[in-house]
Amino acid sequence: MLSITDKPIQNSDEDLLKVERHSNALTDFILRSDTPLTIGLQGEWGSGKTSLMYLLREKLQTSQVATAWVNTWEYSMFRGAHETTPAVLQGLLIKLKESCGDQWTLNDQAKEKWKSVVRFAGALGNQLLSNQTGLDAKAALNEAGNGSGGSKITDIADLKAAIAEIIAKLIADPRNDFKRVVFFIDDLDRISPTDAVEVLEALKNVFDIPHCIFVLAIDYEVVVKGLEGKFGPKTDENEREFRSFFDKIIQLPFSMPTGTYDIENFLAAKLTELGVQLTNEQKEAFAKVVKHTVGYNPRSLKRYINSFSLLNSIRKLDEEDGEDGSETDELMLFALLGIQISYPKVFRMLMASPNYLAWDPSFGARNGLEWEKVLESISKLGDSELTDEDWEKVLWGSCQRDAYLKSRVTSVLELFNLLRSQFGDRLHDQIEQAMAFAAITSVDDDASAKQAVEKSGKRIRFEGLDVKLEQLKERGIKAENIEVWKMLWAQIDERAKHAESLQINYAKTSCTLNDTSKPREQRQQIFCVDPGKTSLGMRFWVKKATGKTLQVKERLNKEFPEINQTLMFETEGGDLLIESGVGGVLGKAKYVELLRSVMDELGFNV
Repeated sequence: MLSITDKPIQNSDEDLLKVERHSNALTDFILRSDTPLTIGLQGEWGSGKTSLMYLLREKLQTSQVATAWVNTWEYSMFRGAHETTPAVLQGLLIKLKESCGDQWTLNDQAKEKWKSVVRFAGALGNQLLSNQTGLDAKAALNEAGNGSGGSKITDIADLKAAIAEIIAKLIADPRNDFKRVVFFIDDLDRISPTDAVEVLEALKNVFDIPHCIFVLAIDYEVVVKGLEGKFGPKTDENEREFRSFFDKIIQLPFSMPTGTYDIENFLAAKLTELGVQLTNEQKEAFAKVVKHTVGYNPRSLKRYINSFSLLNSIRKLDEEDGEDGSETDELMLFALLGIQISYPKVFRMLMASPNYLAWDPSFGARNGLEWEKVLESISKLGDSELTDEDWEKVLWGSCQRDAYLKSRVTSVLELFNLLRSQFGDRLHDQIEQAMAFAAITSVDDDASAKQAVEKSGKRIRFEGLDVKLEQLKERGIKAENIEVWKMLWAQIDERAKHAESLQINYAKTSCTLNDTSKPREQRQQIFCVDPGKTSLGMRFWVKKATGKTLQVKERLNKEFPEINQTLMFETEGGDLLIESGVGGVLGKAKYVELLRSVMDELGFNV
């Protein structure tokens, strides 16, 4: 499977977010509450309102409750503004009968009255279709007729009374086990806000009757927009009027509990469906990335996961076809995609300079920051581990210029620190590799960002030793350091030219030697980070796949006893890491001897 659907869950078996405990509480409340009652499930688009209603309906249908479900968006299609309300009213009655099935046990007189009610609601819509002047009950009466049983329906008050009588007889009939009726009204936030408010008012006026409970999926902001024609734009002065209208319609507001969703469980399950298996530690890291980027809106998260699935598939195909043995970490790709989706301006900064730990006042100035003002603003906030380094100050200052980023600046900083903690010395290299894929789905229309995608959004591989040497010089690295680096890699390069299976990847900040004759996970033999501008040494990994890490370690311990365990040690993955500080301890001449000993032990005879 390469994607997940955006359908709401329809039963408790699909409840990966662990919403069921909230549906249990609401179900209990509905069964015990007085009627009439209207419950408003509040939350932004995609926050899980429909899923929660499905869980409620599933439980209520086994608890002596008759239910009806209406999707208002379907009833608004191809209809004018005022035609939606009568269509919804008629739909509620029809859906109730359909849902009851064999337990629709009304006597003949009540059934005839029900038909009159349905015809009347439908006729209101027909009248509005030809006469856009409002509800014309008298004309609707003439069009609908009144059947042969019961009193005539002559106005909206009669309509309400007739519905109340039908519901009461249904509840009282011993041939079914219904104790109350629950109407579910979905997708009010997908129709015109003005229409949504009209539907709400109609439900309040017509269905405010005993035995009936309404569960509405509605966002307060939709109500606000729908009332602006009546009250004007919302201000501090008139906010009470908006709230009073909402409170008049909704007796119990229930905000969607997105902050309590079991995102880690949901994320792991969906990624497993897409073929991405996570360890417990990875589950926690992926969940933190979600928290710091798109947040806990289920629909947004599904779109995020689908985008990641596409990019991850492209990554796998690209790396399977490649021969350099390097591999982009899935967590880094997931994180960069989250940054691209949630914080495009920050993503743009990363494209311009992927090594964010090197962001300094000059980089900030190039991005329009006044450094002294940034320092002054941060000082007013007091000491914080999130703003004590220059790169963090650059990131903090950049976020202050955008209202949304300013509100999310803590999450942005925590995310970047999470990545540094997760990747350590591999951070820069992994960002550059993942950027090539994350940039594919970027919708940034900024011209400089597009240029950055072409410049640094694709993995940079230097074609050969000479080109890489020029790049080191352009970066201002000390000539002595370049000389040592060249001594090492020139000999490896010469050996690789005469061994078909050996491949060197000259990347932007590192170099790797790979043996393509071995299985993919064992190809990388040596990984070496570029030398610093002033420090002599290079961070140098002898990979476990060489089978020689123990021999190399024993030889170096014997020949260079001054190297302590903090400068040379085995990593958790079984590699031998020789830290860059070894160069400073040994000096140039002995450091060159050490590199020669390493390569000699590996069989390269440098």
